[in-house]
Amino acid sequence: MAKAKAPRIPGLAMSDYWFMLGLWLALFFVADPFDWRLDLISLTKHLPLMLGVAGVLLVNIGQWLFPPKNSKPHYWQAFSVSMPLTLLGLWIVMGSTYAREFEHINNTFVTVGLYMLFAVMTARVVMLSPARARIVRYFLISAAFAAVFMIGRMAATMGSIEMVSYHELEALVVPLAVYFALRPMGNRHWQALLTLTFLAGGLVFRKNTGFLVLGMTLLYLWIVEWRFRFRESGAFRFWTALWLAVLIGAGTIAYGYIAYQRGEIMPTGNPEYRMKTYDRAWERFLDSPVWGTSFTMAATEKFKGYQINAAHGVLPTHSDVLDLAAQGGMIALLLWVWGYIRIIRFSMRHVLRGRERDDMHAAAHALACMSLTSIVVYAFNPILLQPAKALLLWGELGMLIGIALYFSNTAKEAKKAVTANQSTAISEVKS
Repeated sequence: MAKAKAPRIPGLAMSDYWFMLGLWLALFFVADPFDWRLDLISLTKHLPLMLGVAGVLLVNIGQWLFPPKNSKPHYWQAFSVSMPLTLLGLWIVMGSTYAREFEHINNTFVTVGLYMLFAVMTARVVMLSPARARIVRYFLISAAFAAVFMIGRMAATMGSIEMVSYHELEALVVPLAVYFALRPMGNRHWQALLTLTFLAGGLVFRKNTGFLVLGMTLLYLWIVEWRFRFRESGAFRFWTALWLAVLIGAGTIAYGYIAYQRGEIMPTGNPEYRMKTYDRAWERFLDSPVWGTSFTMAATEKFKGYQINAAHGVLPTHSDVLDLAAQGGMIALLLWVWGYIRIIRFSMRHVLRGRERDDMHAAAHALACMSLTSIVVYAFNPILLQPAKALLLWGELGMLIGIALYFSNTAKEAKKAVTANQSTAISEVKS
């Protein structure tokens, strides 16, 4: 008997390519293989967002001109799921626009707001595009290539005076282990190698943030898969114990190396400088704890008391979460927390629950882990003001929302079809 062929996955359309080009360019910017620093140049740093938004517009125009048969447009679903973050993004954009136009402040928080809105745009693309599976897979595979390059470069320069660090990208690199650990692969050896490679990436960053992201990724893998396999397989128990010992040992050595080198080839004064920025942000929050400054102040300021060469000492607070508190007060914090809780609950209900291990479910888990670990990264680093990194961060969250919406709509349509068939069958019996 002939084996049934698997359904063909639709290829990318022109609009999908425009959207993907924005993400690919952002990956190129952050990997920066030629040290061009395109993410810092005014003429190029927002180019990935422009390309991504062009793709979003083309996808939505195509949906309007050529609506799929027997399918609703679902205009407000992406906004509904991400409503708190969307409202927060719009508030930040409006406050920053006021600061620019009326207070003549150029370094506003407008980047934070604009890129936050990219999450709902991405969700629309993934929900609507027939090529959603390829969009998500191509992004994660491309991110994996960029991550392998970054891991290799950091490992090759470790211990040298000209060390290369891709700090602030830990949440992009390490959680890729979730994707390769969960997705179905023919070769288990390659699967194990890729999983361990990205987990090891948490060590080569040589930062406490990397260790935190590594710990969260291991915990996520344990919760969604490894705890089941630990009970089911003796061999898995052995290899888990072995590699856990290796990772703990390597992490201890790396942490000791960082502590030993601090003050010699690593910068000094960083903890004190960070605490100073945290104190200023906290004082602003206490001055107006309800709505803050409504994002009408400058996003960076001149810090004195320390010799800082980067940007001549004009830098942002080293915590995007504290910036949200200082500039938006409790209202901004509540919208931010509510936004994540709403998205996590919706994703848990429709795509993250259970042990389905096809490519899309594996991708959803990887994107969920990336989004959760990103919170840790931007809680201690100014990610949201950096265009390429912010695009990837919110793009990942938007993809998760889009996947969850697709599965939700598919389940609803299947349920309606079953109900309609049952009604037809009952009518035929009665007649």
